[in-house]
Formats: sequence, structure tokens, C-alpha cells
Amino acid sequence: MKKLLTYFKFNKTEQNGFFIILMIIALFVTIYSLVKRDAEDPIPNQAKVFEQSFHDSLENLGSANKQELNISYSTKNENKPRVSQTPVTEESKLFYFDPNNLPHADWHKLGLSDKQIAVLKNYESKGGRFRNKTDLKKIYSINDRLYKRLEPYIQIKTSPDSEITKQQNRTSLLYDKFESNKAELIDINTCDTTALKSLKGIGSVLSKRILKYKDVLGGFYRIEQLKEVYGVTAETYDLIKDYIVVSNLDGIKKININRVDAISLAKHPYLSPKDAKLIVNYRDQHGSYVNIEDLTKIGTLSDLAIAKIAPYLIFENDSR
Repeated sequence: MKKLLTYFKFNKTEQNGFFIILMIIALFVTIYSLVKRDAEDPIPNQAKVFEQSFHDSLENLGSANKQELNISYSTKNENKPRVSQTPVTEESKLFYFDPNNLPHADWHKLGLSDKQIAVLKNYESKGGRFRNKTDLKKIYSINDRLYKRLEPYIQIKTSPDSEITKQQNRTSLLYDKFESNKAELIDINTCDTTALKSLKGIGSVLSKRILKYKDVLGGFYRIEQLKEVYGVTAETYDLIKDYIVVSNLDGIKKININRVDAISLAKHPYLSPKDAKLIVNYRDQHGSYVNIEDLTKIGTLSDLAIAKIAPYLIFENDSR
């Protein structure tokens, strides 16, 4: 035993170290206990205990006592304001009505809230008008349930002097004016620059350019040929196409394909100098052309080029 006790004898330095270690251990144990206590939230546990005891007490109560308890519990939130989107309809009274300029009090009688009525009055103040029953359904404050309840009682008054009638009369006058102006179409083969400048999008420069191109062509035979004039854009053409016409085709200048030389023929915009030379050379080698189909025998002219130049050609055997 004495031999065993010899292991627990410490000198002064060892004793001091031992006590310091004990103090450190005690400090860590204390800190750990405090941290663990703070980490545990007693509130949820208390809430669970309260909730369990509350339900246990309900089980022990009768149905009458449960109702009283529920009422007393729900009255805690009675002081909180509630926003109701659906008006109270028990006190409302339905009657036949015209929603246009209906007084505020009458909307109230129909069961609408102040907020719903404010939306309706705001719509009217901006010029809105209910022309048929379904227009009322478009107001966002009128839900489907409310509209279905009001729909059988909606009666919209109409009169000959209503805004719809006035609008229809104005439209009719404008249409008649448009039709009368449409009869005065401009023939681009006989008009002058003044008539062309009356068209929207056509100025002095462009009107002169159109007439110059008409002279080079020998006359227009389709209004679509205006697109070939430099400066007549697709937008400009769309603006004027309904106001122009080609009604005088007698003035179109014809070219006698069996007598014209290559230089004169090449002046036409639809033929290149090469095309004109081929036409004349083929004529000199094979004789006069009888009709437009003879030009297809050349082989180098496209069908499009032949179709475009055809209205400007005449043949010796042609009855034109």
C-alpha cells in the first residue's frame, strides 16, 4: 500500500500543474453546459405541452363547452380589420337598371361595395360607356358570380342620337367621300406633273421622273410598271396604287420589229444592246418575224423579257 501511495506524491511544481489542469477541465465543463442550455429552445416544448393540454381539455369537454371555448378563442382576432372582396348580398335588393350613369346609392342597393363602385365611376369618368350587357363583365371589380346575379336585371337604353349612331353616321359620310374621290382616278398615260403631285408621296422630282420613264417606255400598260421608276419605293407604290389607272392603251408607241435597227431597239428599257443585236441578226438570217412566238426561236431571250416587250412590238403581218 505504501508502495502504491508513492505514485501519488507530487512536488510543489507538479501540484501547481495538477490544479491548473483541474481548473481548465472545470472551465470547459461549465462552458459546455451553458452552450448546451442556450441551444435548447424551451418555447417549442412549452408550446407542444400547451397544445397537448389544450386538445386534452377539449376531449374532456362536451359539445356545448367546445363551442363556447372556440368562440372565446376566435374573439381574440375580432379587432383586426378584414378586407372583403365580395359584398354582403343579404341586404341587397335587385331591380332593373341601366349601368350607364347609375347613381352611387343604387349600386349600393344592388350589393356592390364602395371599392367596386369607385372602379365603375372611374371607368365612366374616362368616357367609358356600357353598350351591351357583357361590357359590365369587363370591369375587373365585377367577378363572374356578381355578374351572373346582375345580368338578368341589366337593361341598357338606346336612342337614335346615341354615340354609336353618331359614329356610324360619321363613318358613312367618310365612306361616301372616299367613294366619290375614288372615281376620280389618275390615268398615268395622260396625266401631267400637277396631277401626279396630288398623290401622296409624289413630289416634283418624282413626278417628272415618272413622265420621263413613260416616254422612254412608250407608255404604261400596267400600273405595276411604276415600281420600275427610280424613287418609287414599295411604300410609295402602296400609297398611290389605289388612285391610279391605265385606261388609255391607244397611246402606247409600237415598234415595228421587222424594220427597226439594233441601235434604236436597244433604247427600250426592256432590251439590252446584246438582246437587240440578237433580234436583228436573227431577223436578217431567217426573215421577218410573223408573231411574238418567233422571238422564242432565238433561244437566248428569256420568257420574261419577251413577255415584257411584247406590248410594245408590232409585226408586218400583225393586225394591230
